[in-house]
Amino acid sequence: MAEQGKVVVITGASSGVGRACALRFASRGWSVVLAARRAAELAEVAAGCR
Repeated sequence: MAEQGKVVVITGASSGVGRACALRFASRGWSVVLAARRAAELAEVAAGCR
């Protein structure tokens, strides 16, 4: 199944399972929408997803 063009929204993306899921989905070509309370950590995850 083609994974390009799919979108996932992840809350709690700055650490733990949320972070791991965000990075995994991004590595497979999905677009990820990230949300978390800790801005600095969220920025790190966003950079890793790019």
